[in-house]
Amino acid sequence: EIWEGVRDNFTFGFLGAILVVFIATRTDIAVLIGYLTYYSFMGRIVNRPKYVTELGKLIVFPVPAALGAFTGYKLSYFLLQFI
Repeated sequence: EIWEGVRDNFTFGFLGAILVVFIATRTDIAVLIGYLTYYSFMGRIVNRPKYVTELGKLIVFPVPAALGAFTGYKLSYFLLQFI
């Protein structure tokens, strides 16, 4: 269950970061695809059980989400070349 949370939080951070870059570069189709993906995944994040332990609150959510956001920021320019 911890690895599932890590995966989901990494993906959530990744999608949020690439969306910011897509908006900044004004690539309309990438923004549309990014919003569709981000909000469909947000339904999964919102509807899961809340973290009640310190491990979940301090490590499982923020660390993978931050790593995912940084990875998304770095890879988004690479992804834009394919669109």
